[in-house]
Amino acid sequence: MSLSGSRAKTESDAGGWSNSLLSFWRREFGRTDPTRVGDLVFFPICISATFGVITGVCFAARARFLDPAFVAYSIGVDVGLQIVILLLALLLAFITRRRVWSGVLFAIGFFCLLAIPDFVKLVLPGVAHLLAWFIGLLGAFQIVRAVNRNRHSRFALWMIAGPALVAVCVLAYAPVRETSQRATLPAPLNTPNVLIIIVDTLRADHLSPYGYARDTSPYVNQLAQQGVLFEHAIAPSSWTLPSHASMLTGLYPYQTGVENDKDILSGSLPNLGDAMESRGYRTAAFSANYYFFSRSRGFIHGFTHFEDYAQSIGGILEKVPLSQFILKKLSQSTWGWKTAFFGVKNAANAEQINEDAMDWIETGRRPFFVVLNYMDVHAPVLPPEPYLHIYTKRTDAWNESLHFDSTCYNVPKELCETERPEFIDTYDGAIRYVDLSIQHLLSQLNDRGILRNTIVVFTSDHGQEFGDHLLWGHHKSLYRSEIQVPLIIWKPGLVPPSVRVQTPVTTTDIPATILDLTSSGDNQADNLALPGRSLAALWNSSQPVSGWPEPISELARLHWFDKRAPNYDSPVRSIVTPEWHFIRQQDKDLLFDLKTDPDETHDQCSNQPAVCTALRLRLQAAEGSQTQVH
Repeated sequence: MSLSGSRAKTESDAGGWSNSLLSFWRREFGRTDPTRVGDLVFFPICISATFGVITGVCFAARARFLDPAFVAYSIGVDVGLQIVILLLALLLAFITRRRVWSGVLFAIGFFCLLAIPDFVKLVLPGVAHLLAWFIGLLGAFQIVRAVNRNRHSRFALWMIAGPALVAVCVLAYAPVRETSQRATLPAPLNTPNVLIIIVDTLRADHLSPYGYARDTSPYVNQLAQQGVLFEHAIAPSSWTLPSHASMLTGLYPYQTGVENDKDILSGSLPNLGDAMESRGYRTAAFSANYYFFSRSRGFIHGFTHFEDYAQSIGGILEKVPLSQFILKKLSQSTWGWKTAFFGVKNAANAEQINEDAMDWIETGRRPFFVVLNYMDVHAPVLPPEPYLHIYTKRTDAWNESLHFDSTCYNVPKELCETERPEFIDTYDGAIRYVDLSIQHLLSQLNDRGILRNTIVVFTSDHGQEFGDHLLWGHHKSLYRSEIQVPLIIWKPGLVPPSVRVQTPVTTTDIPATILDLTSSGDNQADNLALPGRSLAALWNSSQPVSGWPEPISELARLHWFDKRAPNYDSPVRSIVTPEWHFIRQQDKDLLFDLKTDPDETHDQCSNQPAVCTALRLRLQAAEGSQTQVH
C-alpha cells in the first residue's frame, strides 16, 4: 500500500468525522424558525427561576431548617445571574455577528453548566467534582436541545408563574408570622425590659474596667461602676455557634449538641426567648453574624422577630448556593477581601443594628426582650473613621487589617508577629467604636424613658488570640485569651452598683439570671424554667457562696485552619476554679495558676500532679453528671 493512499484515507476519515460533527450540530442547533421574544428572554428566566426554587429548598432541607425568605433570595439571585449571562451572551453574539439565537443558547447552556453541578452537590454531597460537572454538561445540552426544538412552550408559563408565586408567599411569611405570634402572647406583666448586648470576639482584658491600659471603653466602664462586673466570666466555648446556643438555653455545648460548624440548635430545646414569651414579652434579635447566630441555625425559635441581615447583598450572595459557588471559585486566596465586601462585614455595623433595634422597640408597648450581636470587633477588623486610626497613624491600616486577616488566621507567618501591634491597634479602635455605639443606643432608650426600666447585660461570646501560644484568632483552643469574656449586669434599683464578683462564672447562667431578675411571683407565668443558677446569688449574699459550680468550656475537633491548633485532631475541654485553669487537649493535661500566671505560659501539671488529677476527675464528673438533651 502506498503512502499516498494512506494519507488520502486519513484525510477522508478526518473529513468524515468533521462532516458528521457538523451535521449533528446543524441538526440539533441549526434553528431556522424566526426568533421570538419568549425565546430570547422568557425561557432563560423560567429556567433560572425554577433552579432557584429547587436549589433553595434543597439547601434549606440539607441544613434541616426551611427559612422561607432564603428560598425567595435564591430565586432572585438565580434570575439575576441568568439576566447578566443573557446580556453578555447577546453582546457576544452581536460582536461576533452571529445569530442572536446562538447567544441565547449560549446563555442558557452556560447558566445550566453553573447551576446543575451545584444542584447535584446539594442533593448528593459526596459526588465527585468531575462527575458533577459532567452531569451539568449533559443537562445543559439537553435543555438547549429542547428549547431549540420548540418543546418548551408547553411548560414555560408555569416555570415562571410557580417560582413567582413562591417568592411572593415566602416574602410575606415573616411579617405574617410575627403578627400572629404577637396576637397570641399572654397578658404583659409589670416586669422590666431586657437588653442583652453581645460583642462578638471581645476579649475581657482589652476593656477599661478590666484593667486595660488604653481607655478603649469609657462608657462600658460607667456601666460597670453602676452595676455588677464579673471578673472571671468564662464562655462555654471559644467560637460563636456553641457559645450563643449555651447563652440562650442554659445548657453546655455537649448538652445542646451544637458543637460543630454544621450543627443547628434544635427547636425542641426550651430557650430564653421561649421563657420570655411565656411571660408576655415581645422578643427580637438583631445579629450581624448571619453565619452562626442566625435564623438558619435554629435561633429563630423563641424570637418573634429575628433580623440576621442575610438579606443584605453580601449575605444573599454568600448564602445562595449558585452565587456562593461562584464567589468561592473567584476568591480562593482572598478570604479577607471577600468577607469585607461580600460577607458579614458588609451586612450591618453597630450603628445599623442600633437603628433597627430602636425602630422595632418603638413598635409596641409591651415589655421587650432583645438580643443584639455586634460584629465590628470580629476579623477582618475594619472600624469606620476616626476609629480605624484612633490608635494608629498608619495610612494603610485598612489594607493591613485585611492582609493580616487573610494570612495570619490560616497559617501564621513570621510577619504576623511583626504586624501584631498594628492589628491590636485596629482591634482596640473597633472596641472604642462599639463602646460609643452602646452609649448612643442606651442614650436613645433613656431619652424615650425606656432605659430606667430595662435590664442591660453586656458580654461576649468568646475572646481572641493575638499570637498567644503561637495561635491567632479563635475556635482553636481554650486558653484564657479565647474564653474569658466581659460580663456586666446593669439595672439601677435591681442590681447593686460598683460590685465586682471574683468567683468564676459561666455565661451559660445568663438565662437563669434573667428569669430570676424578671420573676413576677406568678407561678403560672414563671413556669418555664431553664437550667443553670442565677448569678444574682453572688451579689446578693454578704458572704462568699460556697459550692458554686466551676465553669466548663468545650471545643469540638475542627479542621478549619491551622494544623497546629490544639483542636485540629481532637476535642478540647477545660474547667476554671478560683485558683487554677485546667485544660485537657490532645490527650495532654495542662494546668495554669491564674493568680501568678494570667498569660498561661507555664504548665504546672508536673509540679502539681495531685491538682491536675483532681481537676481532670472533676471535669469528667461535671460532664457526666448531666445527660445530653439535644
